[in-house]
Amino acid sequence: MSIHYDDVSINASILLDLPMTEGIGTILHDVAKPHHLVTLVGDPTWTAQVSGLMTLNLDGETQYGVCANANCVDLGFTSGDYTILGVLNWIVDDTSQIVIARYELSVGGWELYLTQGAPGVTNYLSLRHHHAGGAALRTAQYSTGWTPATTWVFGVSRSGAAIQFYRNGEPVTTIGDLMIDPEATDQDMVIGVRYSKNANFFKSILYRPRVIGAALTASQHKTAYELIKGWL
Repeated sequence: MSIHYDDVSINASILLDLPMTEGIGTILHDVAKPHHLVTLVGDPTWTAQVSGLMTLNLDGETQYGVCANANCVDLGFTSGDYTILGVLNWIVDDTSQIVIARYELSVGGWELYLTQGAPGVTNYLSLRHHHAGGAALRTAQYSTGWTPATTWVFGVSRSGAAIQFYRNGEPVTTIGDLMIDPEATDQDMVIGVRYSKNANFFKSILYRPRVIGAALTASQHKTAYELIKGWL
């Protein structure tokens, strides 16, 4: 029996899903119902995995994806829960690299990014909220162990003031602040670059970023991993 897109529980509240089946060109087609238009900048390389799965290979210098603010207002989370899923295999160039984000520094929005705190020692994946004032300009939680040059299926769910990271379908230790609701922002959504589009470029492989307007359960994160692991 065929499994349809809407039959998979993790797709129930999905807002963005970029399966990268194009394999060519400068447009990523969102198969989630909002159908966001995501444009690729700088001519990233399309790279096939052994399975034939197509992924994007970003150069860490000029290449990224962008969805204009007017087309992604539904991704402007403030008080609501949400989840981000995807696959990455990063190379350290800039020690801080944006995976996917919709934010402006110390103003509003959210960002998911990688950082290498000490060469070859600590590799972080962090989720940060930005605030226009109040108790803090930024609140964040992070996880460690995201070794470069390794393919990871990542997941992170925000539920109120708590964040939980998942790696290859399993929960990992999550550390940091109590998360304050991010303020609103009118910035574009970006993939692989800072909100200003001139720094913090991601280097190497990204595949199928997804954003869901709910906090997935641990079993749903496991399901997301099981559905994709055989292709990587």
